[in-house]
Order: sequence, then C-alpha cells, then structure tokens
Amino acid sequence: MTPEVGYTIVMMIIYTLFIVGIGWWSTKYSKKSLEDYAMASREFRMWVLFGSVFGANISAVTLIGIPGTAYHAGWVAWPYFVSCWAWGTPFLFYVLGGRAYVIAQKFGYMTISEMISGRWKSPRLAYISALFLIVYTVPYLMTGLMGGAVTLQEITKGFIPYWLGALLVTVVVLYYLLAGGLRGAAWVNTFQTAVFLVGGVVIFLIVAYALGGPAKATAGVLQDYPHLLDRSKMSWQQFFSYGVILTFSVTMFPQVFMRILAGKNPKSVKQMAMIYPLGGAIIFFVMAYCGMWGKTVFPDLVGSASDSIMPMLLAHFASPWVVGLLGAAIFAALMSTIDSQLMAASTIIVKDFLMKSKKPPTGEAAVKITRMIVLILAVVGYFLALAKVAGIIKIIEFAFAGFALNWIPMFGALYWKRCTEAAAFWAIIISQFFLIFLTVGWLPASLKFGFLPGLPAMVLGVIVLVVVTYITPAPSAEANEYIDIINRAFKGKKGGTVAM
Repeated sequence: MTPEVGYTIVMMIIYTLFIVGIGWWSTKYSKKSLEDYAMASREFRMWVLFGSVFGANISAVTLIGIPGTAYHAGWVAWPYFVSCWAWGTPFLFYVLGGRAYVIAQKFGYMTISEMISGRWKSPRLAYISALFLIVYTVPYLMTGLMGGAVTLQEITKGFIPYWLGALLVTVVVLYYLLAGGLRGAAWVNTFQTAVFLVGGVVIFLIVAYALGGPAKATAGVLQDYPHLLDRSKMSWQQFFSYGVILTFSVTMFPQVFMRILAGKNPKSVKQMAMIYPLGGAIIFFVMAYCGMWGKTVFPDLVGSASDSIMPMLLAHFASPWVVGLLGAAIFAALMSTIDSQLMAASTIIVKDFLMKSKKPPTGEAAVKITRMIVLILAVVGYFLALAKVAGIIKIIEFAFAGFALNWIPMFGALYWKRCTEAAAFWAIIISQFFLIFLTVGWLPASLKFGFLPGLPAMVLGVIVLVVVTYITPAPSAEANEYIDIINRAFKGKKGGTVAM
C-alpha cells in the first residue's frame, strides 16, 4: 500500500466512524415499536425530511450511473435527468404527498402496497403489489453495493478489492440501520446529503480546473468526440422513455414513499418538494459533465466499465487527502440509498405478509423480525453485487420501470372514485408481466415501438385500468372511504381548501 492510498483510507475511516456515531446517537431516541423503528414515529420536519428523501434518491444511479451514461451519450444525460427527475418528480411529490399522508395517518399505513390494497380492503392486491415491489427493490439495492465497491476499488487503486469494498459498505450500513432504524438512517442521510452536494460540486471544480476550465474541457470534447454534444447517441424515443419513467418511478420507490409518510405533517412534505429541484439540478449537472469530460481523459472504457469514470477522475486529479474526503462524498450517497432500500423492503415483508398472518408479530417482536429481514436482504444484495450481472444503468432501467407502474393503481386508489379493485389488480398483473416479458425477450421487440419497455407497459396498464373499471360494477360506498377522508381533510370550515 502506498502512502497516498493510506491517506485516502484514513479519511474514509474517519468519515465512516462519524456516520456510525450518528447512527449510535440516534438509538437514544428509539422506542420499541415497529412504528418508531420503521417510521421514526412520523416526526421529521422539512430539512430532515429533505435530507432523508433526497439521500434516498441520490444513489449509485446518480454518482456512478449518470457519469457512466454521459461518458458514452454526452451532455444529454443531464437534461433528461434534470427536466424529469428534478422537476417532474417534485410535482408528483406535491400531488401525492398530502393525500397519501392523510390516509397513512388515518390507518397507520407505511407501504405502497398497504396504501393501494387498503382502498378496497383487498388481500390479493396487498400480496401482488408487495411482491413486485420486493422484486424491483433487490436489484436496485444491488446497484448501490456495486457502486460502493467500484468507488473503493478505484480510489484506493485496487488496494481494497471489489468484493471487500462491497462487504465494507454492507457492514457499515447494517450497523447504523440495525441500531437506529429509520431515525438513524434519516439523521445519517441528512448529513450525507450535505456531504455529497458539496462534494459533488468540489469534484466538478477539481476536474474542470485540471482540464483548463469548463470551456476548455468542453472544447476538448467537441474536438475529439463531437457526438457527445448532440443527441445522436440517444433517440428521441429513449429520451422520452427515460423522462416519463424517471418522473413516475421516484415517488413509487418504496424507500421514498415511506419517508414521505414519515413527515411531521403534509406541509413538511410540500416544503420538501419545493426545495428538491435545486439539489437535483446541481448534482445531476456536475455528474453528467464530469462523465462527459472523462471521455477525453480515459478514452477507452467499454460498456459498463464507464461506471468507474467518477472515482477514476477523482483518483487521477485530486491529492490523496482530497480523494479520501470526496470519495466519502460518493460513499455517502451510495449508503444513503442502500439503508433506505433495506428498511423499505423489510417493512414491506413484515407489514404486507407477516402482519396478515394468523399470529402477527407485535411490539418488540416485530422490530426483531424486521431487523432479521434487513440482515438477510443485505446478505442477498451483497452476493448479487458480486455477480455483476449488468451495468448499473441497465439494471435500473428495468427496476425503475417496475416502480413507475405502481402509479397506475395508486392513482385509482387516491383519486378515482369509480375505480374498482379488479381494475387495479389486473392493471398491476398485465403491466408488470408485460414489462418483464419485453425485457427478457419473451415478447417481440417490435411491441416496444422504439421506446424502453417500461413506457408501453405503462400505457397498457392505464388502458387496462380504465377498461376494467367500466366493465366491472362500481365500488361500494365503503371502498370510497379514502376519497371521502381526503375530501374532508382538505376542506376548511367554510368549504375552502386547507393550506397543506
């Protein structure tokens, strides 16, 4: 190990000990209930809620996948993420947040599947929606571990091998998550959000300075790789597909949805949605341009090897101490999503499967079972990360599309009185299996019409929801309880809308 690598490792250790300390401190405020362990007693105000939700979003996709995509596709990686994820998603936070919060407070819901199935009191909806949420969460979890392993391997110049990097990420996340639950994760995520927002800008400035400034760096791209400054590497169908899928998927990430419901009140959720675009616009811009500029520094990366471009640039241009600090920024973003995914998936299993058994666990027993499931899922994610079945962006194209499809039954549950249980059920079944069959090649590729598989699957799901709704009997008054509760909550004493 060289002295330079030693300095980097020391900085990473200091950072890791600090966040472990935050997780330990959060245990002082813990209570022995699932509501507290999984939802932090729903007490987050705006800034902690923002740090928690933003940290849950900014994952390996942002700090590893976007630079890797920009390396091949160019600047276009920035506008499609910013225009849709950073602006469209907060709008959906605003649209969804108040309504979902009201229903969750009334019934004690924590998960997407509870929210959808509760509208019609349907066990089959709970099981099928929960199953698909877990199916997509596990590969998404895998990308975070892959990104952490790649980062540690590159910034330590191979001293920490891939398998050990993934293991270290897993162990650190497990410690503060098993100890402090969602409260510990949220406090850590709030700190981590500040670290990687500042760190991302610093990385951008270091790379730009090393290449002679932003203008000269971009001019070098124009001279050697002019296709990276147009949209020739991304068809309009792909661009449009990403925009729609990303916009709808983020609010349906199980980990994000749970954190929305952990807000102190609907006002906190909507305040968070208002400041979210600024953070998104900044981090997506700096990551995309660094990835594109990286093509001129390391021109021969092929396929998913480009996922390493950010840590490679960092190790190439920064001093060892700075590499350690900024490597911690990347590390922070990856862990902030991994912890929330583990918490979300374990809560889904407990709430939507075990709690519906003849002898559901309660109190401290429920917390112990949730912790055990967190541990099991982390081990599964670790071994999947070692397999490296595909590049990060390829994995999330599939997972994000699956999450986005949940907006179809969610809309029916929260907004549409006429919508029926059968319509929601068949919309989930047909759209999800259509997506899976298109992705694995069991259906003709022509059915994609040039788009990513998720987009035609969404269109088909909407059609099924509408058609089945109108060919099945209207729901009972009891099934419209959601809408009545929401309408009452949003009405003032004189019939005006309550400021939420």
